[in-house]
Amino acid sequence: MSFNFTDIVLFLGVSQGIFLAISLQLIHNRNKSANRILSWLLLISVLMLFARISSFRIPAEWVWRFGILIDTSLFLFGPLLFLYVRKMLFLGADTFRSNWIHFVPAALHLCYYLWTLGIPLKDFNISLINGELNLQFFIIEAAGLISFMGYWIKTCLVLKKYRREERKQFSFQQIIFNFLSYVMATLLLSIALWGISFVTVQFFGIQLPYLGYTTMWISTPIFIYIIGYFSLRQPEIFRIPIASKTKTEKDRLKPDEIQRLQKRLHYFITEEEVYIQPDLTLKSLAEKLNTSPNNLSWLLNQVYQATFYEYINSHRIKAFIKRVDNQEHRSHTLLSLAMDAGFNSKSTFNKAFKAVTGQTPSHYIKNQQVA
Repeated sequence: MSFNFTDIVLFLGVSQGIFLAISLQLIHNRNKSANRILSWLLLISVLMLFARISSFRIPAEWVWRFGILIDTSLFLFGPLLFLYVRKMLFLGADTFRSNWIHFVPAALHLCYYLWTLGIPLKDFNISLINGELNLQFFIIEAAGLISFMGYWIKTCLVLKKYRREERKQFSFQQIIFNFLSYVMATLLLSIALWGISFVTVQFFGIQLPYLGYTTMWISTPIFIYIIGYFSLRQPEIFRIPIASKTKTEKDRLKPDEIQRLQKRLHYFITEEEVYIQPDLTLKSLAEKLNTSPNNLSWLLNQVYQATFYEYINSHRIKAFIKRVDNQEHRSHTLLSLAMDAGFNSKSTFNKAFKAVTGQTPSHYIKNQQVA
């Protein structure tokens, strides 16, 4: 039996998937609940790649019927990816038990597989060759494609919610959001290509080269592997609590409470300069002010008309500009001055600076020199 380059790549993929699944479980106290889901995704990916090798390398007739069981993974990837992102980004995300409804399509497909086992293997293969199972396969692939797309949308909505809540809770941006955004964008491309292949094959009888069902079998595990390697290096994520759905109170704080909270906030900003802490969060600042995160968030939104992210970074920008006015940029890089002001990355600094001043840092300095 000869092996080509694709087989070697797939074998390496199987071994790497097992390595990642085990390694993620050995990481203590770092995104454990999310990594547990990711390990399941990796093991399913290993099974998909192994099935891809087996279907073309094992001549036994039962292999093709076994492939129907592997197709169940198409209905597992979407829900597991969705739950992984929720667990990674939010505290208090639902458990598997409360999310059982997401796995109903996979359970139905498993029931279909068990039904096929009742058909004698010889009769099953005859039906397969004669195309009698084409309609069933059409429905399964269409349902898998719709499931992927549906959970892609649900996952994007989770990312959108996180970005919105992140600005309320944190004074910095975490790399996990950008990483997951790139993954979702690439996954969308894969889904789109799969959809094009599905339509051209099923409705026009045209098989496009390098596109199709098998391609999805290979590309999807690759995405999961990328996430797996990233998770090995990713530090503990600052998660956002899932807030209960309550209406915003317009008069949450009384006038005297607002005044006292404003004075304490002014002290910690101007005297303690808490904003220079790059990992400052709404919760940590609220603890310093002896109030609740909800009270502090309300104060910033209603009185200062700003999110926590906007409020803290505006003070960081002021601190940076003060350093520039003192000509410190002549002996230090702009990035080092930004870090001294409390920013944790160049991208966050540039975005915040342009949002406040309408200019890039370099243009601002150039305009000041001209003036």
